[in-house]
Amino acid sequence: MSQTVALAIDSLHGFELTEDGQYLMLQSNQPDRIALHCSVMHQLLAAVSNAIGWSERIRNKKQSVKFAMPCEAWEIGKDAGDTPHLVMTFRLPGGAELSFQVPRSQARHMTEVLAVATGLAPADDTSGIRLQ
Repeated sequence: MSQTVALAIDSLHGFELTEDGQYLMLQSNQPDRIALHCSVMHQLLAAVSNAIGWSERIRNKKQSVKFAMPCEAWEIGKDAGDTPHLVMTFRLPGGAELSFQVPRSQARHMTEVLAVATGLAPADDTSGIRLQ
C-alpha cells in the first residue's frame, strides 16, 4: 500500500441497513463501523466490480483473466409497467441478488448468442451473431 493515509479493511464481519434505508452500516476489522450513504451505493457497486476484475488480472499477471461471480439461480422477467426492458436477476451464494435492465429488443440476439455459446446451435454461420 502506498504512503497515502487510508482506512485498510481486510475483513467484513457483518452489515445492515439503517431502518430508514439511508445507510449501509459495515462492521469490519476496524474498531468503528463504516456508514455508506445510499447515494453512493450504485457507484460503490460499480467500483468494486471493476476493482475485482483488475485485481484478478494484476495478481494473475494475465490480461485475459475475467472474474465471474458464481450464480445459484437466475430469473428473467418483464420490468414493471410498460417499459421496454427485461429484468435479469442473478442470485449469488449467500442470497444477494443482482438485477440488470436489458432492452427487450435485445432478447432475440441474446437467445442466439446463448445457443451458439452453449453448443445448442451450430457455430457455422456466426456472421450475424456477436459473442460478447
